[in-house]
Amino acid sequence: MGYEKMKVQRQEWCKQKNLIPLIAAGQLRSEITEPFIYGTYLELWWRCLKSSKEFTQSSRTGIFTSKGEYTTFCMFGSVEALTFQDWWLSKGHEYFSKSITTLQVTLFVKRKNIDTFQITVDAFQDVCSQLAGKEFGFWLDQICLLNAKEGLLSEAPLSWPIFRNRISYNAISQLLSIVETHEQIIRNAPETKLWQIGEQLRLNPKAMPKFGDFPIDVADKHKAMGQTVSNYLRKGSCLVKNAGIGVFPRFN
Repeated sequence: MGYEKMKVQRQEWCKQKNLIPLIAAGQLRSEITEPFIYGTYLELWWRCLKSSKEFTQSSRTGIFTSKGEYTTFCMFGSVEALTFQDWWLSKGHEYFSKSITTLQVTLFVKRKNIDTFQITVDAFQDVCSQLAGKEFGFWLDQICLLNAKEGLLSEAPLSWPIFRNRISYNAISQLLSIVETHEQIIRNAPETKLWQIGEQLRLNPKAMPKFGDFPIDVADKHKAMGQTVSNYLRKGSCLVKNAGIGVFPRFN
C-alpha cells in the first residue's frame, strides 16, 4: 500500500562477468558494447531523429531552432548518413556508454506522496565497494531525474538501459516503421494512396478487401484504411518532431 512499482528494462551485459574489469577500468570499446543497444528506447529515439527532416537540416547547417534541438545534437550528432550500428561505433558510444555499469537495476519502487525510492540491484560479488557505490549513485541520480517531471527518456538520457514506457517498444517501433515506409514509398511513387500503403502493411484487417465485395464495400474499406494510415502517420509525425527537439517519447 502506498507504493508504486516501476518495471525496468533488463541489462543483458550484466550476464557477462568478463566485462567487469573493462567497465571498472573505463576501457569498454564501442564494438564490445554495440550488441547491447538493440531493442532499447535509445534505438527508437535514434530512428526518430533519422526520420526528422528538421533535425537533419539543422545538423547540416549547424543552425538550431531550440535549445532542446541543440542539446539533442550534442548527444547524438548527425545521424543522416549512418546506420544505427555505425552511429554507435563512431559517436553514440562516447556519451551513452556511461550507462553500462556492473550493477543492474532490477526494480525500483516509488512511495506515493513521499519522495523516497526503494531500489533493487544485482551485483557481482567481486565488484569493489568503491565502484559499486559510484554506480549506485549514478543510477539513483537517473531514477530521480525520471521521476522529477514526466518520466521521459529525454529527461534522463543516460537511463536508456533501464528505461520503460507505458507505450511498448514494439508499438513505437511499428509506428516508426509506418512513417519510414510511407516516406520511402511516397519518395519513389508520389501518387500512391494511403489506403494502398495500409493494405501493403495490413494495418487494419477489417479494412482489407475480400473476394466478392461490392464496389461500394471496397470504397468504404479504402476510406477506412486510409484513415487508419492517416492516424498512424499523425502520431508518428508528432513523435518524430518532438524527438528532434529533445522530447522523447511524446506523441502530442
